[in-house]
Amino acid sequence: MRSPLRAPRLNGLLIPLAAGCLAAVALTCATTENPNAAKYPRRPHGCRVHVYDTPVPGVRDWDDLGIARVECPLDVGRVQCLAKLREEACRMGGDLLYDVPRKGSRPGEQAMVFMGHVAHTRAPEAGAPAAEDTADGGEGAGETGFDRSSPVEPLAASPPPDAGGD
Repeated sequence: MRSPLRAPRLNGLLIPLAAGCLAAVALTCATTENPNAAKYPRRPHGCRVHVYDTPVPGVRDWDDLGIARVECPLDVGRVQCLAKLREEACRMGGDLLYDVPRKGSRPGEQAMVFMGHVAHTRAPEAGAPAAEDTADGGEGAGETGFDRSSPVEPLAASPPPDAGGD
């Protein structure tokens, strides 16, 4: 008669199956949900990050990397808290932070939180001139001074009416 405290023998297939499930869980935990993580590795401490408070960054093409969030005590101050947010963007491989609020949220009495979308400027495609390489610096004729961070595009200038009636 078997003792109720004795464990039954494991089947020869159960051990490899359990090991396979454990390996699958470990691999899932080790991978990131960001498809651009390999494309844009971690950047060095103190890297340059452009910060935009607009819902779209002020560049033509970018790859989103994720959302950065930092929480700071109120006595640290806004400037230092934004510096921590930039450091988080560097850690994530980004050179852009966009949709960053001008004022942090206040989840508690003595804390403030800043969040923003982390992105990296996409390299121009082969054969396409970069904005800096064009004669007008990427501004376009007649568009100098236009705020490119806005999602609204100006209308094209209409040609001047004929001065002579010939």
